[in-house]
Amino acid sequence: MKTNRRITIGASLCGFVSGWEATTMFFLFPEIRDVLASGDATDAAWILTITGVISSSLLLQGGRLGEKYGYQNLYKWGILFFAFTNLLCALSPNLWFLIAFRGLTAVSLAIISPLAAAILVAKSTSDSENMALARVGIFVGVSGVAGPIVITLLIDSFSWRFGYFSQIPIALLAAFLSWKDAEVPGRNTQRKIDFLDSALAVFAVAFLVFSLSKADEWGWLSINFLGTLVLSLSLTYVFLQRSKVSNDPQIPLPLFKRRKYRFTSFLAFTIACIFFSHWLVLLLYLTDIWNFGLIKASVILTVMPGMVVLTSIPTGRMADKYGHFPVILTGITVYTLGFLQFWIFADEKESILCLLITVTCAGFGMGTIWQLLSVSASQNVQPDRIGSALAFVNSIQRVGSAFGIALAATLTFSESGQPTVALYQRGIAFIVIVALISMLLTFGLRDNKDRAVKPVN
Repeated sequence: MKTNRRITIGASLCGFVSGWEATTMFFLFPEIRDVLASGDATDAAWILTITGVISSSLLLQGGRLGEKYGYQNLYKWGILFFAFTNLLCALSPNLWFLIAFRGLTAVSLAIISPLAAAILVAKSTSDSENMALARVGIFVGVSGVAGPIVITLLIDSFSWRFGYFSQIPIALLAAFLSWKDAEVPGRNTQRKIDFLDSALAVFAVAFLVFSLSKADEWGWLSINFLGTLVLSLSLTYVFLQRSKVSNDPQIPLPLFKRRKYRFTSFLAFTIACIFFSHWLVLLLYLTDIWNFGLIKASVILTVMPGMVVLTSIPTGRMADKYGHFPVILTGITVYTLGFLQFWIFADEKESILCLLITVTCAGFGMGTIWQLLSVSASQNVQPDRIGSALAFVNSIQRVGSAFGIALAATLTFSESGQPTVALYQRGIAFIVIVALISMLLTFGLRDNKDRAVKPVN
């Protein structure tokens, strides 16, 4: 196997690794709660919360370190570290060790997520970038289809520990394929790492994501939530002021002068809001309103990642040929129509047809939009800035996912503890409204004539 092909396959496998990790954690949660947390859901929830907080806060640093030390050099160590941390998770003696090791897993995700995309973009030609990341979409889709089924079987046959063991082989394969030295454009050994700016960025994002993840528990108007949010915004303000006068800022601010990058960043937030919250809302609707069993509900919902597998390659080809705007607009339109018809027609009575239309449209939207946002963010960006450009968008996606899940949970929450169609319809309405906003934002991608951004010295 030629070196370049090995490198691109190794980077593409990051899609399977991250997709598997994100999908399976929700299925491991119930047994970990019962076995390690003695039924305490609040303590057990830290295994989910800590990964979002830490990975989102470190993404910018992961992208920047990749620019300094080389995307490929850092990625291969990051994916190996991911395998090692999952081994630690599987061997955890108690809940708090597991939470700590999950934090280390989050560190590895902050490294591999932006760098895998940076490798694929840097190694591709200008007319094949979308196809390069479309292959990642296939791996993400496959993991989304296989993950729930495999994890459920492993838990039933063995224990939750095998959920973490299951992630190690594919990570080791990615590390093996990535270990061969290769020339990947974009390394800048002159890139500086300002520790004060890094700390400001880390804590600003960490406090923001943490406040959003706890919003439903604390209350949106509580002192805890508002205080943490104000602290995050204050740190962000200081960080941006320092970036304006820095010769080598953490975030390449000239990128935001480009309309396409600005609108891609807005879309990254809104799309993440709905793509993550729709899993929660649909799963609860099926189990609480239509009384589906967990296995039946999860099998039907795998139609969404299944559609991602089917649409990723055609989407990449169409985007390479016609540009991002028409493809993403088509995807978000179909996605919106799918949830709009569910909002109009779904009620207490089970309707498989209505559900299949929704999950098929949702999967089409996911496969059409998600990976293209990364290419849109990195288009015409100098190679030694791709890591930062992608890391910022990845970080925005993490913030959007935390916000979407928190708000969806609040909208569907009942103080009486009794779920109702009206409450879950509010969650569906939230998805439709944000999807419509995303549709309007997509028109900001129409201009594909942005010039390359010069590196900041």
